[in-house]
Amino acid sequence: MKKTPPPPQKTRLSHSRGSAALPDRLARAGEIGVSIDRLGELYEIDLSRRNKIDKKVRGQYFTPGDVAELMSDWFLPLKGENLCDVCCGTGNLIVPVLRKLGRRKARALIAAGRLYLYDLDETALTICRDLIGALFGRDIQDAVRAVPGDFLSSDVRLPENCKVISNPPYSKIRELSGAWTLTDALVSSREYYSAIMEKILDQSRASVIITPYSFIGGKKFYPLRLAMNGRSGFIVSFDNVPGNIFRGKKHGVFNSNTSNSVRAAITVTDDREKAAGYRVSPLIRFKNEERAELLTPARLESFLGKTRQSVTPDAPRFRKCFPALEEILDRWRQKAEGETLSDLLAKGGKYALCVPSTCRYFSVASRRDLRRVGKYTLAFDDAQAWGFAYAMINSSFCYWHWRLYDGGIAYPISLLKEMPSVYHRLTPAEKRTFFKTADEMARSEEKFLSYKKNAGRPQENIKFPTEYRERINRLVLRVLGFPGRGPDPFGVVHSNRALSASEGE
Repeated sequence: MKKTPPPPQKTRLSHSRGSAALPDRLARAGEIGVSIDRLGELYEIDLSRRNKIDKKVRGQYFTPGDVAELMSDWFLPLKGENLCDVCCGTGNLIVPVLRKLGRRKARALIAAGRLYLYDLDETALTICRDLIGALFGRDIQDAVRAVPGDFLSSDVRLPENCKVISNPPYSKIRELSGAWTLTDALVSSREYYSAIMEKILDQSRASVIITPYSFIGGKKFYPLRLAMNGRSGFIVSFDNVPGNIFRGKKHGVFNSNTSNSVRAAITVTDDREKAAGYRVSPLIRFKNEERAELLTPARLESFLGKTRQSVTPDAPRFRKCFPALEEILDRWRQKAEGETLSDLLAKGGKYALCVPSTCRYFSVASRRDLRRVGKYTLAFDDAQAWGFAYAMINSSFCYWHWRLYDGGIAYPISLLKEMPSVYHRLTPAEKRTFFKTADEMARSEEKFLSYKKNAGRPQENIKFPTEYRERINRLVLRVLGFPGRGPDPFGVVHSNRALSASEGE
């Protein structure tokens, strides 16, 4: 038997002087055909002019229209009688959903009290509700269940049998509130988006949520990933170079960047009971000209790995792997049998490698001490172990390892040391081949030095020809039991395009 939803919550929404009339102005703009993107942007401009600090603290990110349409396509087929938009803002997520439903179905849903809006920003909440009234009928506007206030408060609960669409704020929690239920995920992450995401997953039947990608592998988000165990769905993650999901300069921020720096992920949680775990895409790079073709459900779902992932203490992160490379990854981990690069290191060893701590399209190891900020030094007692590490770091495998489990700004030294190593599984002849290749590359380093300015200072690096990388890839693939014939399968890992495997720059 279906439970009758609670009566709509009556709200008294107040606004700062000078903005009280803003909702009516924006609603009228909606009636005359101003786009949802533009309405949200108008409010962002108003908010940035009134209080830049508040905007920065709240971590509000306006979802672009094409991303909102994509999320709507994933949201509508999900199970759930009541529709909820958590952190609804001015409505650029929920309005496309209602439009895709069609006017008749949308009006029936609203009139039945099955549409819930949640936001801390009362002005944005009022704009969203008034815009829905302007688009779908003033006669049913009061049936929209607008819930102002802190969504994390224990007093706020989602309705039963609901599905949620959300773009929560991306900002750190500075102080824990006594009104919250202090879960492990909230206390560990101290991030609003993580805490809100966990509450949505706990109280909803299904959801579509866009957040930073950091929860996929970040250590402090492990409790959130544990809370996701037992649920099912998929996660699509995006890089922020060369194209960015949150395109365009934001209003009301303090830096001078021309684009946003968030690497985003869209998490879709469905209601399947027999297929626990999440399928995860690689960290997708794309060029702006690919955006329209890429941002469709069918295209993006083609990037999803075949394996449904859940986390354990021994495998605490979701891996972001291209489907075509999953077999290679599994074979690499199996062949290593738990051995990692750290097992080859020797404190004070006489054979050293210099490794830049940042990498964009490839990773580098050098015999020379590179003149740059941000670098690691690795030491080895054994020359052949040094040669193997040199080759592996300059191969696709090391860079791929970073993209699998991180892919942010820097390559953490702890993650680098976790790279699977098959050194002790090599034959003497294979060890000699790796060393010979490494020695040849090391002798040619000076020919391939490159420089890029950072904060006005040149940063030294090495850009080896791709032939070296592909040669090492073939060596490793043969060790793993793959014949190594045909094109290099790692082109997609280095590519700066999503829809082709052209080489990154």
